[in-house]
Amino acid sequence: MKKKLRTGLAVGMMMLGFLFISQHVHAECFGSGEYLVCSESYTDSSGNVQIRSWDSQGNSYSVNSETQRSRDGGITIRSYDSQGNSYSVRSWSDSQGVHSVDSQGSRCTITKSGKMIGCK
Repeated sequence: MKKKLRTGLAVGMMMLGFLFISQHVHAECFGSGEYLVCSESYTDSSGNVQIRSWDSQGNSYSVNSETQRSRDGGITIRSYDSQGNSYSVRSWSDSQGVHSVDSQGSRCTITKSGKMIGCK
């Protein structure tokens, strides 16, 4: 179950990259016969993304992502889903290189010379 939820968040984050460019609602349905699955996504002008899926049996799932820019030039993206899961990642750059840290404690730095520290 947890793997399925993480996969949902990962898909949501991948869609964030794709949808960040377009700022409109996109909806699709798949299936045939009695079973149908539909999803829609929306990206607003701030880069926040909402993704919602549902099926003909009454099941539903949603992922929302919010983008926040800080005064130091960093960016934080927070995602949360309809099942109570959440994930966030903050990235920024400074004189040492580019850094990121996520809500699961993962850290990554890429120095100006290209060395990767802590990145997995």
